[in-house]
Amino acid sequence: MAKHFGYIEGYYGRELTWLQRLAILTHLSFQSMNTYIYAPKEDPFHRLIWQKPYPSSRQKIMKQFVDYGKRIGVEVILSIAPGLSYDYLSDDDYKLLLKKIFSFVNMGAKTVALLMDDIPEELPAASRSSFTSLGEAHGLLLEKVLADIRRENKDANLWFCPTIYTDQFVRGNAAESKYIKDLARTIPESVTILWTGPQVVSEKLNNKNLGDILKTFRGNVVIWDNFFANDYAPLRLFIGPYTGRESTILESAKGVLINPTGLFHTDRFIISLFADFLKNKKTTVKRWDTVADEYSIPQNFRRAKKFFWSPWTTYTQKDISKTSLKKLGNLFDELLVKWQSPLRQEWYPYILGLHQDITYLEMKKDGLIPWLNKRYPPIIAKRMATR
Repeated sequence: MAKHFGYIEGYYGRELTWLQRLAILTHLSFQSMNTYIYAPKEDPFHRLIWQKPYPSSRQKIMKQFVDYGKRIGVEVILSIAPGLSYDYLSDDDYKLLLKKIFSFVNMGAKTVALLMDDIPEELPAASRSSFTSLGEAHGLLLEKVLADIRRENKDANLWFCPTIYTDQFVRGNAAESKYIKDLARTIPESVTILWTGPQVVSEKLNNKNLGDILKTFRGNVVIWDNFFANDYAPLRLFIGPYTGRESTILESAKGVLINPTGLFHTDRFIISLFADFLKNKKTTVKRWDTVADEYSIPQNFRRAKKFFWSPWTTYTQKDISKTSLKKLGNLFDELLVKWQSPLRQEWYPYILGLHQDITYLEMKKDGLIPWLNKRYPPIIAKRMATR
């Protein structure tokens, strides 16, 4: 079974330019990765108005994108997410869906992904008497789509992101949920499942917490990893070591793809961190520093790196003591003024936010409200000032 490692453009709030996408493909190839899923939430033709075909000019660019990936050994998987409005009983909706998928095949995509993520976890009212569950509706739809596209191209592949794509969406084990059981019963064996793990943003990924889903879908599962994503926390940035992932999943799953930030230079750095993990089967702070050296990240930033480490990093009173904060130096002068770098441009709001948080911690109460009013809505500023 071929393994897939690479990048998902699947976050909310940002969309790369085509030049940036080409550069990401090049960087993936340079880092010996082989997969890019095109699934930008901000592309209206991908999700909101999925029924409408891409304009011919856009189709031409997408074909060039797919072709470039082929030349450098990175498969571009084009995707569609019709779940917000798809009618499972409508022949017209099915024809529109198939037409869109065929357009991807005509653009040169060998693999197409159907995404049904982030939609209500129940059947639309009009379909409830026709299916036992949304899982069955999705499995039967996949069976039909796969049969139709393989009539045109017998080598075509189909990937699927289910509506329940994490244990977090159910009570207990997702593999025991009706949705997953009905999906597994009806889905063609060759369709690859995308899965985020025990949580949408999983702290740990290993054979134990992935085992039931891997067994249910016979190992045909690619991990959609939101470790570095920050679209759910846009005032924060997570760029620490790729931790909590056991190297055993690289063998047991069909692959691992990261869905990061949509900040171009930041994502290149993250891809390098991920590539280091794939190469060495582990990650450490020392290895993070090695990658940081490649990107000329200054020591002044590294002293503050804990504040940008991971979604699960915890801070003690010692971390924000006067002594510890003093050791960070003057973040404003040293990083926001003197450090000149594309990364600094992307990280500016996050470094400035840390600088302002430190100012807040050190400020005397009498001066808080005027300062807080510049950064927060008045009602929040007043509450923060009375801490």
